[in-house]
Amino acid sequence: MERCRNGDNTRFKIMFNDERRKLRISRQAACAIPLVKLRSSMRRARLENRPRIPHSLKDLDKVLRRKKWKALSRTLDGKDNVYAGRAGSAAEKTLSLVFFTRRMCKYLRKVKKIYCDATFSPVPRGMKAHQVWTISTVLMHHAFPLVRVLMRRRTTKTYQAALDHISHLAPGFQPEEVMCDYEPAEMKALHRKFPNARLSGCLFHYAKAVGSHLKKLKMVRLIRKNARVRTLCRMMCVLPLLPHDRIKEGFLVICDQIVKKRVSHKMHRAVTYWIRTWLPKVHVLSVCGCTDRTTNACESDNRMFQDSVRHPRPNVWDFMDGILDMEDCTQQDLYVIRRRKASRARAVTAEANDETVRALTALLKEDAISVRSFLKEASYTIVKSMNRGLNGRKKKKNV
Repeated sequence: MERCRNGDNTRFKIMFNDERRKLRISRQAACAIPLVKLRSSMRRARLENRPRIPHSLKDLDKVLRRKKWKALSRTLDGKDNVYAGRAGSAAEKTLSLVFFTRRMCKYLRKVKKIYCDATFSPVPRGMKAHQVWTISTVLMHHAFPLVRVLMRRRTTKTYQAALDHISHLAPGFQPEEVMCDYEPAEMKALHRKFPNARLSGCLFHYAKAVGSHLKKLKMVRLIRKNARVRTLCRMMCVLPLLPHDRIKEGFLVICDQIVKKRVSHKMHRAVTYWIRTWLPKVHVLSVCGCTDRTTNACESDNRMFQDSVRHPRPNVWDFMDGILDMEDCTQQDLYVIRRRKASRARAVTAEANDETVRALTALLKEDAISVRSFLKEASYTIVKSMNRGLNGRKKKKNV
């Protein structure tokens, strides 16, 4: 009971077994007071030092602002507070709750490149919230979450309100590069807030989206059996590796190859899809010259955050515990980075793909290879991402 009162969020069954083993209670004695009888008492003890669970973002904001409950958002080392206030308006349905510490402000002012991504499973249940939006950066191949925003909706106004609030608390927050997925509202808000920054989409999300649509077009079997179609689809997936002003040229090269290889009747729906979906977004497609071409850093952070809240759709206090746990881990990682003790090495395949893309890009800029040759050679670096889209959630044979 004492552990529950002190805010220990270990699962009841694990806590019960830990204490039973520490006290060396016999199995016969443990049968007299089983976990089933203790569970309700343990739950009441855990809630003694916490308010009633709020059921809206507005109510949670009121709780976190009260001095009585400041401990709920105090960092684990007790030196800062993770709650940065509310953004937007409940009346306009643009309300969001922003989480980042004062000590993180200095990194926000210095950061040159940010990665934005949203996740849904850690969203507290019963809160009328839609997603957790994260702004991250990368240092020495390590992902560092800078800001988390619990958002009610995914509209441009909601994103703008959140970004305005962050900029107000962290003056000087002006990244030079912004990378995100291709959500229209998110990209529109980021472009308005940082008009001078280079805004680009994520290569992984692009290739996965193309693969997913090819699956919807029921082309998976055709891609596996027909080497020509397979190569052309892969070439389509690496168009963002071209410089911005040569993506359309690259697409026309693919169309020309489709005609020459006599697969127009098999590829026409894929071509139509690209024209309708990606041609209007061609201005944000290119990742040529980018150090990191994907938002995989955000994806990695989202997985760690989900582990911190323990299970999908947690209650709001488990969500807050996850926020605090991740903030503490981030500070420790920054401490290690500052002392240059980081030891994470990138995967060999990632290093090899980077080297291939760099070499091909250099040759293309010198006109040593054609756009067709560039796309064909680079297409082998995107196989896994395209397969993620083709295979869907189930693990199937790669192509």
